[in-house]
Amino acid sequence: MRYFGREKVESTLNIPLGLALSKTAFELHSDGKVEQPLRSIIPSENGKILGTMPAYIREGKYAGFGVKSVLVDFDRTAQGRSHEGSILLYDALPDGQSAAIDAASITELRTAAASAWATDVLAHKDAKTLSILGTGVQAKTHLLSILSIRSIKEVFLWGRKEEKTLALKAWLSDFQSEVDVKVCSTPREAVMRADIICTVTASRKPFLREKDLPETCHINAVGASAPVFQELMPDIYPSVELFVDSLESVWSSSSCLLQAERQGLIRHHSGMEVGQLAKKQERCSFSGRTLFKSVGLAVQDLVFAREVVNQCCGINNN
Repeated sequence: MRYFGREKVESTLNIPLGLALSKTAFELHSDGKVEQPLRSIIPSENGKILGTMPAYIREGKYAGFGVKSVLVDFDRTAQGRSHEGSILLYDALPDGQSAAIDAASITELRTAAASAWATDVLAHKDAKTLSILGTGVQAKTHLLSILSIRSIKEVFLWGRKEEKTLALKAWLSDFQSEVDVKVCSTPREAVMRADIICTVTASRKPFLREKDLPETCHINAVGASAPVFQELMPDIYPSVELFVDSLESVWSSSSCLLQAERQGLIRHHSGMEVGQLAKKQERCSFSGRTLFKSVGLAVQDLVFAREVVNQCCGINNN
């Protein structure tokens, strides 16, 4: 077995490639070319979560079996290591060996790339303002990814801890001096003038309401990827055009969606998978609000991980 660590992942993948890989992964899923059960989650009494996500891609460049196993511990966020684990690909090498790839770096890259691809398809092409709610690793990767697809002029930042929000502002200002970055004291202040909104927190209580939102915007709701987490109030859902990475996965993992259903605000299994948009030659056009709700799919992990292995080992599966 060969191991491919963070350095290999980050030197192989980039944002443009991540967008292309995201489109491929979503299209494979929505075309029924992937066998992937719902993730298995084991919580501990101290707040840690072990997630296991197996999948089989039936055909194409990324075909094969694989599984991601990752431990999520938000107490280690300050060290930049809230996620730790590996993605195991079977028969990944020319000699039949398996490969293990660092799961944390793949998860960071593929999550932000998915949001950026959905944003590129769904958000207005002249979007100029971006709101980031959260201050962790995904805040940084989402900033980089969204800035690569839109000419953003203003960025609004909000986080629960002011020192972390200020540090995120300083980090962004160091290499994006032409972007006006503002630190906001409330989520409402951060989103009220935003064309694009990304919620990338580990919140266990909702902090964003329908009345906080501008009349026209695109939202990437990323942080609440398991039932114990929640970022959005249920009243947001009837006010948006809803898109998801997987209907089955999102409806089994999203507390706010299930609450919205119980309150009669939205029907069960509402929404469209973004993979259905992958074949469209033109971007979608909506006059109001769009929302991309993602919880992360094993097919994303396998496609990104196998791309790393293929490039590092000179494998051409075209």
